[in-house]
Amino acid sequence: MYSILLFSLIICLPLMIIDYVSQNKEAFNIPSRFDKVIVDLSEQDRTEELIFESDLNVPSSVELFIQSDASGEKIVKVVSESAILGYKNQEIYFNIGQYTGSASTSATLIIDPGTYSIYLSGEKTEGKIAVGYRVTPKDISEYERLLKIHNGDLMNPPDGYEKVFSTNLSGLVYKGEVIYTLSLTKTTNIGFSIYTSAESGNVSIDLIGESSNYYGMVHPEHNRICDQLETTLPPGEYLFKLTCENADGDLVLFVKQ
Repeated sequence: MYSILLFSLIICLPLMIIDYVSQNKEAFNIPSRFDKVIVDLSEQDRTEELIFESDLNVPSSVELFIQSDASGEKIVKVVSESAILGYKNQEIYFNIGQYTGSASTSATLIIDPGTYSIYLSGEKTEGKIAVGYRVTPKDISEYERLLKIHNGDLMNPPDGYEKVFSTNLSGLVYKGEVIYTLSLTKTTNIGFSIYTSAESGNVSIDLIGESSNYYGMVHPEHNRICDQLETTLPPGEYLFKLTCENADGDLVLFVKQ
């Protein structure tokens, strides 16, 4: 009898430990280079509640990495008292779903000196939201290059990038129009930069391929600068497609390979 109980305990104890660990394992996978703020969503409803604020003394790159283990919509709003390069406004909204493990909402913002704040809105619900943030002073020459693009001088690509397409968007009505085709015979490291000076209408660039797709890489209000997006693509054909209507300004596509 005692030997049976002892055997059961030996078998069950590791299972109990595994169960305890799995229940208490961190649901979030924020890279170690980020600082983070974790908010318990079960405490109360929130309407633009300030969860973080910081001052930038120099132009800086602000990286965000956001995850949540709660269902339902949460809205994270970033507000800057100074310009955010590539954005028409100084407020940016992120709709956050249930993202854990390798799933996340992430962004890198180039912000002028001043105060930036992060606000949270959402209903009371079981779960948490984690906001990772990392601030890196921007190299001044890179900042000045991006500032020129932000102010409408689009012909300022990084070194090694070549222009493959440009157009004035006024009067154009495109829906998935192929503007450039990339044909790869072997796995290749590719970089692309897309800039637009459009401030109104609908503008979107998608990269569609056999194994990799990127959608909505620029937008007149949400992000006018997609700079040095680098990836490794396997062999195949990749199409850059333009959708636009009622837009103003110009658009330029640069590629590095």
